Amino acid sequence: MFKPISQKTVLTQGIQKLMAAITSLAIALTAVAPAAFAETALPIEHRLSLEIALNMANTAITACRSRGISVSASVVDQHGQSIVQLQGDHAPPHTYGLSQKKAYTAVALGPIQGLKRTSEVAAALRASNQDVGKLALPADTISNITPLAGGAIIELGNELIGAIGVSGARSGIIDETCAEAGLSVITQKKTQT
Repeated sequence: MFKPISQKTVLTQGIQKLMAAITSLAIALTAVAPAAFAETALPIEHRLSLEIALNMANTAITACRSRGISVSASVVDQHGQSIVQLQGDHAPPHTYGLSQKKAYTAVALGPIQGLKRTSEVAAALRASNQDVGKLALPADTISNITPLAGGAIIELGNELIGAIGVSGARSGIIDETCAEAGLSVITQKKTQT
């Protein structure tokens, strides 16, 4: 027997088909959207806390003090902005600003040249006989660029998160050794997590 189909039944079936199509589309978009969103998502950037930066600077100053050397230490973020700047007891006055410039130089020029220490930046400049690395500019035209040993970049994995600079020892290499002691704070934090 033939049963007539009402308009209500046709409408209900049409809505059900439309809802099924929308559900299928939603499922497909849900599968594709995360990949598409991942390409356009904002970058995630790790930052040094004030506590860690302060601990790093204190550790660097203490490392030099244990050798009988009074120094200043500075920590900057990945953009070269100062987080901490400390002048150790009896450190000469010029060391305060110079430690910040060494940290800034490490974060500004190290990554461009693939180097981790300002001693490496200074050596590369001497070896290439160029001003400020491969930049065709004299160092004094770029504020805070001071390619002297005593600065080191701070990394979390392969991510640049800042730099530390130390000044006051009779040799920049000694400054850099104390800066590396400050870097040990990050290593200790990584092993604690």
